[in-house]
Amino acid sequence: MPGQVGQDADLLADLQTVLAVSRALGAERDLDRLLALIVASATDLVDAERTSLFIVDRERNELWSRVAEGSGEIRLPLGRGIAGAVAVDGSVVNIPSAYDDRRFDPANDRRTGFTTRSILCLPMFNHDGVVVGVIQALNKRGTAPFGERDEQVLAALAAQAGVALENAQLLQRDRERQRLLHDLELARTIQLGLLPKTVPETGAWSFAAWQRSCDATGGDYHDFIAGPDGAIDAVIGDVSGHGIAAAMLMSTARAFLLALHQHEHDPAALVGRLNGLLSADMADDAFMTMVLARFQPDGGIAYVSAGHDPPLVLRRTAATWDALESTGLALGMLDETTYDLARIAPLARGDIVVLLTDGIVEAHVPPVRDLFGNDRLRAAIAGASGAAAVRDAVVAAVDLWLGGRPQHDDMSLIVAERR
Repeated sequence: MPGQVGQDADLLADLQTVLAVSRALGAERDLDRLLALIVASATDLVDAERTSLFIVDRERNELWSRVAEGSGEIRLPLGRGIAGAVAVDGSVVNIPSAYDDRRFDPANDRRTGFTTRSILCLPMFNHDGVVVGVIQALNKRGTAPFGERDEQVLAALAAQAGVALENAQLLQRDRERQRLLHDLELARTIQLGLLPKTVPETGAWSFAAWQRSCDATGGDYHDFIAGPDGAIDAVIGDVSGHGIAAAMLMSTARAFLLALHQHEHDPAALVGRLNGLLSADMADDAFMTMVLARFQPDGGIAYVSAGHDPPLVLRRTAATWDALESTGLALGMLDETTYDLARIAPLARGDIVVLLTDGIVEAHVPPVRDLFGNDRLRAAIAGASGAAAVRDAVVAAVDLWLGGRPQHDDMSLIVAERR
C-alpha cells in the first residue's frame, strides 16, 4: 500500500509537470519552437533517450518528422511502420523489445547507428478527435521498458500537444497566406509598373488602352513602342494561363521584345527572334500569342500575328470590317518559326482598329458558357466614336454581360482611330 501511494504521488507530480508544460504549449505561437518544446518535454517526462514528433500530412497521405532527436527528417506513408499505424488507427503502442516486433523497421537504426530497444508511440488529436501527429519516445533510460505510468503521462502531454499543434499550424497558414497576399500585391504593383503610363498621340492616330487581370497578376501584355520613321508599334499579347507563372513569362517576353526592338526594325524578323529567345526557356505546356501592329503616319498599317487574333478594322464610311488572318504560330510552339508581315490598306478618317486578348470575347458566366462573343464586341465598337469612347464602350458592354460576377481570364484592349 505504501508503494502504491508513492506511485500515485509520482504520477500526480508528473501530471502537474504536464499541466505546467501545457501552459507553455498554449502560449507558444511559433510552430518550430512549439514542436521542439513538445519533443523536449516528452523526452524528459518519460525519461527517454530520444523522441520524435511526426506530423500528419493529409494532402500527401504521409507522416513527416519536423523534429526528430538524433536524426534528420523522416517521411513515411500513413500506415507504414509503427508511427504510421498509430496515425491511422489512433492506438497506443508500447513495445518493450523493438527488434522482436515485426512492425519495427530497423532501417533508421542502420542509417544513424542508434540502437532502438523500447518504443512508446501515441497519437495526438485535435479538437475534433482527428489524429494530427504522433509522438514516439525511444529507449526508456535504464534497463526497464516504458511502463503504464509513462503511457499515462505521455498521453496527457499528447492531448494538450495535439490541440496546441493544430492551433500553431492554423496560425502559420494564416501568416503564410498574409505573406502570399503581400507578395501578390507587390507583384501586381511591379507588373502594373511595366504597363505604359500614357498612350501616344500622333498627327495620324489617336490611341486608347485598357487592361484588367482576373487574378492579382496576369499574363496579358500591351505596350506602345516608337517605331522607325514616326511609326508607332502597338503590341498586345496573351500568355497561356494566368497568375504568377503567366505574369513572369509576360515580363520576360516584354523585356526581350524591348531589347530586340532597338536593333531589329522589321516586324516579322523581330517576332521571329523573340520566338527563338522564348522557346529556349519556355515550358513545354506554355505558349504566348502576340500581335504587333505598326501604325504608319500615312494611315497604313502592317502587322505580325503570332497565333493571336488579327486586328479588328472597322471602316466607318462603308460600315465594313476587314477580313484579316493570323500570320504564324504562337510564340514558344517551335524553336525556328518564321512569320509573315501582313499589310492593311490605308484607313480613312474615323476608321477604327482594335487589338484585344480573347478574355474579352470569351467572357462568360458559369455554368452556362454563353460567350460575350464577336457580335456584341463589334456592336460596341460600331456604336461609339473616338478611340477612348470605343474603349469605354467595350469595357462597359463586357461588364454588363458579366453582371458584376468575376471574369475568368485576363482582358486587354488597344483602340486606334485614324485622325
